[in-house]
Amino acid sequence: MKPIFVRGVSNQFRLTLAILLSVALLVANDRLDPIRQSLSSVLSPLQYLANVPGVILDWSAEAFATRNMLEVQNKELLRQQLVMSERLQRFEHVRQENERLRALLGSPVHMDSRKVVAEVMEVASDPFRQFVVLNHGSQTGVYVGQPVVDAQGVVGQVIEVSEFTSRVLMVSDSTHGIPVRVTRNDVRAIANGTGDIDQIELRHVAKSTDIIAGDLLVTSGLGNRFPEGYPVARVISVSRDDGQSYAVINAQPLAALDRIRYVLLIWPDETKPFTLPADLIGVSTEASVNGVPQAQAEQSQATQGNTTPAATDADNPAIQNVNQAVTTPTTQSNSNEVNR
Repeated sequence: MKPIFVRGVSNQFRLTLAILLSVALLVANDRLDPIRQSLSSVLSPLQYLANVPGVILDWSAEAFATRNMLEVQNKELLRQQLVMSERLQRFEHVRQENERLRALLGSPVHMDSRKVVAEVMEVASDPFRQFVVLNHGSQTGVYVGQPVVDAQGVVGQVIEVSEFTSRVLMVSDSTHGIPVRVTRNDVRAIANGTGDIDQIELRHVAKSTDIIAGDLLVTSGLGNRFPEGYPVARVISVSRDDGQSYAVINAQPLAALDRIRYVLLIWPDETKPFTLPADLIGVSTEASVNGVPQAQAEQSQATQGNTTPAATDADNPAIQNVNQAVTTPTTQSNSNEVNR
């Protein structure tokens, strides 16, 4: 016969055991990262299995779409394609002009980087953390700290990578910060998340700083984490209270963080700097050493009766293009007379 009153483990012992386990987990937190990655890799098939209903719904919607719906979508896509093509033509002209100017200045030009489209499999259910899980992991080459963007702007950065999945911390999370600059006047600041998915803030900005509502914030490239020039947010309010040491600046992220579905993974470290041809390197180096533009140096040499540089420029098309880009019409006419 069992006794009615059985004395179990005391509450003090349970509390002491919980405290010891908590301290042990805090001390061994960094050493548990490989175990977390292994568990995440093992549980990845379950995440894919949980994503199956959404894939089935998308397939059903596409399978049962009517002809009218497809025609409307096709017309809208054609309209967007025309608009984007027109913008691309203008951007291509600006890009070529920028490359020519950088070549004249000897400044490095970064080429296109590798990009991979990823799909969001899971959204964080934790109200204190804002992150999403993508269907690409270390097999694709994803690494911790990798920037992630969507069609409108920056989404965040990768904070955890497993074999088949990766976790992305969004810019609106309270622990996230990103260096930005204002496109209107190149003012630099740090944009921090507030925990609100539709709002970020610029902290420790002086009240005299020229930032107004409507300014566009883009990545500044500082920190070598996010490439320069990607849109981040737009300033929605600026408050300069006399009782506060800094201005209160709030901005709204441009990325659709609340309804994100597809994102773009970027590998900025694979960009290769643009290198000048050997003949242009000699021209730019000589001009920088002399401290005068190349066109003025050639004009002074031609005035002194030395016609060798003019003959060399006529034989070298690359240098002739450089001279045509940096000389004024008057200098061009003088060089033509010397060449004649």
